[in-house]
Amino acid sequence: MDIPVVAVANGILPRADGGTVRGVFLDPSTASMMAQVGVGGTCLLLPHSIGSGEIYPVGVVSRIEQAWLRPVFNPYLNSGCTALFAEMSGRGRAKASGYRLEGSTVVAEDVEPVDLGQLWSSGYPVIDGSGWQPTGGFTEIKGACDLPITIYGFDLESSEEVEVTGNVGGLVPPEKAHTLEHAIIRCLREHALCTPKNLAGAIEAETAELKESLEIGFTLRRPEVFGLTQSGQCGNPLTNLAHFYLAREVVENLKEGQDLRDSLEAARLKALSRISGDLGLSTEPGIRVLQGLKKGMMHDDTRLTPSFLKKVLKRFPRSPWN
Repeated sequence: MDIPVVAVANGILPRADGGTVRGVFLDPSTASMMAQVGVGGTCLLLPHSIGSGEIYPVGVVSRIEQAWLRPVFNPYLNSGCTALFAEMSGRGRAKASGYRLEGSTVVAEDVEPVDLGQLWSSGYPVIDGSGWQPTGGFTEIKGACDLPITIYGFDLESSEEVEVTGNVGGLVPPEKAHTLEHAIIRCLREHALCTPKNLAGAIEAETAELKESLEIGFTLRRPEVFGLTQSGQCGNPLTNLAHFYLAREVVENLKEGQDLRDSLEAARLKALSRISGDLGLSTEPGIRVLQGLKKGMMHDDTRLTPSFLKKVLKRFPRSPWN
């Protein structure tokens, strides 16, 4: 079966069992294609990964329940335009085997249904991100065998708070649990699905961006960028100290009569010095980044195989509703 594709950049998909979402489509070609399909027609909603720039092949077959035009302001063009608004309902999880272009429309080829419950039964656990939007998470360090990771967010239909929690105690150390927390959020936001395979890639991407934030922060003397990644800002001792010292020093310098620019530059230097001293970080750039990642940010950059990550994902429910 071939179905026209609607690429979704924010990972928001309706629940596959009849859930609904409303969205706005600014791209003229997508709006035109959906108008041709019409109310009652079917599209395949697929996540568009911001990180890789690719369309993720697993999404939700969706029915167009309503569609209407409305004038809006397009922030990308910095001008007004007419956009298509639509309400879509989920009709099942599915995977595209390939794509072809028909005019300006992307069509998914050989679309096959995907049964997430069956995947679980066959030993391939996943977390379903359709129907809800993760907004954050936290890792509780209660003991070596008691490390619950909670990912929380909201139901796209009811706006009620939902969450998934998995206790990875006995599998990984606290540093790796914190890394897993951020990587799971990244998968759900980008792909609306967390699998052992894309979780492995998310761990690598997340730790690489955290290291880059440390490198930039120390080299360019910008502690405010510590912990910034595509999935947000990581809350950890190092970034918390950076914000605390930076804010305190700026206020003190302003009280002493310095102008804002000089006050901020001086505060940055002092904050970096205090952070390095408090956490015992090396002055050597390479070592300092690794120490900052593990000691300061409580993250671990060692690789985990997809087979090991199956054990991790088995500790979580399939979705907030399972």
